Amino acid sequence: MASEPTFYAIYDADGSLMGEVRYLIDKCLGKTECALCDLSHGWNPLGRSDWRRRKGVAASLNWLHRDELPGHVAAQVGSQLPCVAVDRSGEIEIVIGREALRGCEGDFSVFEHLLEQTVRALHAEPAPDTGSGPTA
Repeated sequence: MASEPTFYAIYDADGSLMGEVRYLIDKCLGKTECALCDLSHGWNPLGRSDWRRRKGVAASLNWLHRDELPGHVAAQVGSQLPCVAVDRSGEIEIVIGREALRGCEGDFSVFEHLLEQTVRALHAEPAPDTGSGPTA
């Protein structure tokens, strides 16, 4: 039996104090952007109120910085950050990419709707065949 998929919302920033400070400086200077950071935090270091109150599918995401990722996830997503990725039985797939996150324009409710549609569509698909299960 396949395990439940694990979803990751992956920031294009490091989670250490220095990483956070570096991101803030670079953002102020226009050198970097992270649409996922804008969705969850904007300019509030504690996070936007709608992100802090997240429910449903958004609450089940593992919100991680790029330096906090499990190795097998980091190897697959590489530099395609920020993104939302799913791990289905060890198969990693980016399900919401950088451009789609930018398209949310910092509106968390738009992101939640996109995420719910994406998860619904994934549940309608069969899990990837890893070749380890019984055959008919």
